[in-house]
Amino acid sequence: MLKKYKHISFDLDGTLVHTTPEYRYALVSKIVEALGGTLSDPRLVDRFWFESGREAFIRNTFKLDPDVFWSLFHIEDAPELRSVHTKAYHDAERAVRKLKDMGKVVSVITGSPQGTAEMELEKLNGAPHDYLLSTSSAGHSPKPDPAALQFVLAELDARPEETVYVGNGNEDALFARNAGVDFIYLERKEYEFDLRDYSLAVVQSLNELFESKQVRPLL
Repeated sequence: MLKKYKHISFDLDGTLVHTTPEYRYALVSKIVEALGGTLSDPRLVDRFWFESGREAFIRNTFKLDPDVFWSLFHIEDAPELRSVHTKAYHDAERAVRKLKDMGKVVSVITGSPQGTAEMELEKLNGAPHDYLLSTSSAGHSPKPDPAALQFVLAELDARPEETVYVGNGNEDALFARNAGVDFIYLERKEYEFDLRDYSLAVVQSLNELFESKQVRPLL
């Protein structure tokens, strides 16, 4: 599946590491309540956590100023606290190590702040990677704006046609498509997404990346 690619790029939370649902429910509910916002259904936390367009969601659904929300979010979502509720997926460390053994260039692009991203990558027990980019800490627009992925391509001297992005959500699929990069959808079964025709392939585990599968072109 990966033969044509020299550069494999990953999303982080929900792809390489898992954050417990209880953590996100407690965190977001606490912030919305503290700011006097509206949270009519706890399931809305899942939409906020997994879908794109969070700024509009905060404004229209939580009835809060996004800047105020994020300011408190980054205080409450401390890396040392989230670490207790985060673990690497069973297939993540092995997959990253195997890719490096194959001579692939490996990057990680995430919306998590730099400190949180570094903490999460530590869960992979030192599995090597070539580049980590936190879009929020580096000042890039959030996914699905392709600027962050285009920046990483330039930094690594990697061509779009030799790159594939692996993620677990629709914003990841759009992120890849907008940058002209192939996308592989990793189904972690945490949330149901409408990917339409954005995915090159759907895998249930990172182990499947190393199987000889026939996949269709990205549409």
